[in-house]
Amino acid sequence: MSLPLATILHTIAAQPRTPDELARLLGSTADALGGMLRTLRQGGYVQDAVPQEGSCACGPCSLKSMCRNADQTDPALHLLRLTPRGEAYLQQRRPT
Repeated sequence: MSLPLATILHTIAAQPRTPDELARLLGSTADALGGMLRTLRQGGYVQDAVPQEGSCACGPCSLKSMCRNADQTDPALHLLRLTPRGEAYLQQRRPT
């Protein structure tokens, strides 16, 4: 995997992000980032963080009170999160 794609995974792993947030944080254009996100989605490394029954958009966790998507009064943000494959990729590359 290229360094820019791995950087996106590390950024999403720290906190689910919107595509606009990712572009701003990484100093990328929306178009360039869009292509990289398509590659990561097609490879099964990232997915949309969609609301689940009884939990926040990223799944059940102890930080629901701080989740930006937990408040149902506002429309959900289009957040991206790692898939199990994306998490495994980062685990394999962690320094020992």
